Amino acid sequence: MSSTLKRHGLLKVAELAGVSLSTVDRVLNDRGKVSDVKRRKVLTVARALSIRPGLPAPFTGPMIVDVLLSDSATDHFKRLAAAFERQAQRLSAHLTLRHQRWAEGSPQQLLDALRKPRSRRHGMIVIAPDTPTVHQALNAIVQGGTPTVLLTSNLTDVQGAVYVGIDNHAAGRSAGRLMSQWVGQRPGVVLLVVNSLDFFAHQERAKGFIDVMAQHAPDTRVIGPIECFDNDELTRTAVAQCLADQPLAGLYDTGSGSLGIQAALAQADAHPVWIGHEASALHASLLRQGVMSLVLDQDPEGQVQACIDYLLHQQGIIDTPPVLPLVMKIVIDENL
Repeated sequence: MSSTLKRHGLLKVAELAGVSLSTVDRVLNDRGKVSDVKRRKVLTVARALSIRPGLPAPFTGPMIVDVLLSDSATDHFKRLAAAFERQAQRLSAHLTLRHQRWAEGSPQQLLDALRKPRSRRHGMIVIAPDTPTVHQALNAIVQGGTPTVLLTSNLTDVQGAVYVGIDNHAAGRSAGRLMSQWVGQRPGVVLLVVNSLDFFAHQERAKGFIDVMAQHAPDTRVIGPIECFDNDELTRTAVAQCLADQPLAGLYDTGSGSLGIQAALAQADAHPVWIGHEASALHASLLRQGVMSLVLDQDPEGQVQACIDYLLHQQGIIDTPPVLPLVMKIVIDENL
């Protein structure tokens, strides 16, 4: 490549990246101090224009990613934690995961973790409630140039972050379609139990379920959504109160609390159609016993893999981005 063509290419990189020619020179020759944001912009443009082979790494040392999850003890979060640990070990040369847990009853802990990182971070993975204060904090982070992944539960008003998870509205609709077919002419109501409607995933599942039940089983009354916050005792109480008032034809739980459901059903000797989420060991046992009818699994291990792949791709460490959204799995006793 002639010096004229080379300079023209560098000028094009500077123009598209919105930086000076000297900044492009420092980044491509890996010398001098340049912010992570500008460095990433330059390398992204240079890679897209095929300026030259063997571009520098997007930063020195391993990529530092903050993982902000709630303190939930449910099977889904246990599977997420185990999957993150496996990824951290596998990619230890390229990746450092900094885990922080925030209490779901204390959203200020999450806001503090978002706004006050312990040190520089190159990416962030977060499960967060769908609230205006969270939107504001995350929009500031994304606009500041930090690649951000919304894991498991999307948010309604955050621009520039990527959602990694299943289509939760489709999951709720799937549960509703199956429930409408299985309930048939059974007498009784259908109970809808959710974790917390602060989380968009549970809003979407509940809405999808209610919409399809109204369409395909208009004569079946749906009670709920009732928030039980993945708490077994609250869930047991909700189911027991429903059973005390009328026959229960079906039950859809968008979150956890299955031990409570199991206890309430056993106490009343009730056998409704029961659809839940997560292919856990408990749910496998309940499916085999015929207590549960069906489980919708959102593949937390696949979610973690997709999160990491997205961030690695954003930083130019791998060439191929993940395929999104992820596919929901339907689990019954025959395909455990």
